[in-house]
Amino acid sequence: MANDFLIREPGLTEHVTDAGNASFFNGYVAHGNNMKDPYVSGYAFIKWIKVPTWIHTDQGKDFMQLTERNFKAFSGLADLEQETGGITAGFTNVELGFAKGTVSKPNEFTLKYQVKSGSDIDRYYNTWVSGIRDPKTGIATYPKKSGLPYHSNNHTGILLYVVTRPDANNWGAGPDKSNIEFSALITHMMPKRIMMDHFNFEGGAHEFSEKEQSFTGYLNFGQAVDAFAIAQMNASKTYQFYNENDFLNLAEYTPAGVPAA
Repeated sequence: MANDFLIREPGLTEHVTDAGNASFFNGYVAHGNNMKDPYVSGYAFIKWIKVPTWIHTDQGKDFMQLTERNFKAFSGLADLEQETGGITAGFTNVELGFAKGTVSKPNEFTLKYQVKSGSDIDRYYNTWVSGIRDPKTGIATYPKKSGLPYHSNNHTGILLYVVTRPDANNWGAGPDKSNIEFSALITHMMPKRIMMDHFNFEGGAHEFSEKEQSFTGYLNFGQAVDAFAIAQMNASKTYQFYNENDFLNLAEYTPAGVPAA
């Protein structure tokens, strides 16, 4: 199917209904090969493709690692709706609808994360926002400090958001070409908040804090983004899963002189 259409390419996965089988609807919930599994939510990942190099040392890699692994929620996607208008004619004034305007895409997105002691993620976001506009002077401070020109490409990032099936670690394995349900590439992405309100005090209140960082960005999706996401996640070392029978830190619990199982 051509990339001219913003729909999932059926060839990306083999979990499709047999078109030649006429018994797809047979009066009860179909099962076996001639069925479609229901979509299951709750499996999603983020991967930074680019962040400003000046938000931290090592080209921002520490920030990428912390935010990708401490990712708790993503929001901002919304249904896109075609703007239409109607014209009427005749004695009955019956209206006929036509496409009128453009389809507008969302441009506000939110990432939620768990605040950790030391506030590493907070400090990175604060550096990012204040480097673009310093709260005291109102100027962009990163160009002088980093030696970079003031340009939006030097202070915005690119984020890949990927929703998968429950076989979330099935990158390029097995008969399926992809376990991706949906992907979006958000370009020209920029955080908007300097985080401070979780440091307010109330006697007797001892709570864990979750924060939401608000971003502005440009949403891209479709088959080309799906193909990009498949390639990125196949090559990614960001997410590694340890099964119940795997014990990641077993060596730490093994007495000296006793070999680990």
